[in-house]
This record gives sequence, structure tokens and C-alpha cells, in this order.
Amino acid sequence: MLSRHKGFSMIEVLVTIFITVIGLLGISSLQLQSNRAVQDSGNKSQAIWILKDLSNRINANSSALSDYATNSYSCGSTPKMCEDYNNGSSKVAAASCSASEVAAFDLWDTVCTRGYTNQGNKIRSSHGDFISNPVLKITVDNTNSSAVLSLTWDVRTSSSDSYLFGSSNTNRTETLVREIQL
Repeated sequence: MLSRHKGFSMIEVLVTIFITVIGLLGISSLQLQSNRAVQDSGNKSQAIWILKDLSNRINANSSALSDYATNSYSCGSTPKMCEDYNNGSSKVAAASCSASEVAAFDLWDTVCTRGYTNQGNKIRSSHGDFISNPVLKITVDNTNSSAVLSLTWDVRTSSSDSYLFGSSNTNRTETLVREIQL
């Protein structure tokens, strides 16, 4: 006489494991997408802060409005430091600057990283350290005393992270535009 065994068969266990793995993969995918969205949200907040800060700087230095015009600001050489700053180990006093030098410093200070280190640790001390590859464009209208500030940066909420490996990221950028009237 055959006895009936109570319990699960191997097939039932494998099906249960398979369904559980599929569910866990879905949850991990959602977590990755959530992390990307949080980073993009932080970048957008930083971009708003950068444009607001630069708008205030332009208003304070309106006599040098035309010196702020740039098609795509490049973080080349460090300009004359027109405000006090910390170099990682001590405070450095600001240099005496003309209005044009202040404009050059303002552009550099808002979008370029400084990369100062203290005892081997990087000290984040610039807006540019908190946003992914910022590209600043400023169009100036001297006759109307106005400017249009445009900031573009990399985003991660696309379906691919391939831009991390150096491919074109033209479809994975976001742009924020701010118009100011002096």
C-alpha cells in the first residue's frame, strides 16, 4: 500500500524560489531607480542654487554685465581670488579685484570644483562639487540690462548609465534657465 506523503515536492519549491527571485529583482531595480531619482533631485536643487547665487552676483556687479557673457564656460585656469577662502589648511584673504576680475571669479566660483584637500581628505568647497558636469551659458543683452543664464548637467534617471563610461550624454542632460533684469 502506498502512503501519502505530506509536504512540498521539489517542483513546488523551485517554482516558489523562482517567483521570489523575480520579485526581489524587481524590488532591487526600483531601489536603483529611486537612488538615481534622488541624485537627480539633488542636482536640480543645486542647479537652482547656482543660478540664484550667480544672479545675485551679477546684480551686485552689474557694471561688468558684459563680462559675464559666455557660450559655454570652461573651468580652465583659476582666476584671481576675489573673496576670502579656505585653502584646506588656513584662511586666505581676498585679492583686490576690478569689476571684470570679479565677474571672471564669479563664473569660476559657481561652476568649477576647487578640489582642496586637508590631510588627504577632499574638502568640498564649491557649488561645482555637488552637481554632475555643469555647463554654464550666459547670454547678455546690454541694451536692456538683462541676462539669460542656462545651466545644463548630467542626469541619471535615463534607462542607461552608459554615460559613466564616457559615451555621449546628449539625451541624458537637464537644463535650467533663469532670466534676470538689472
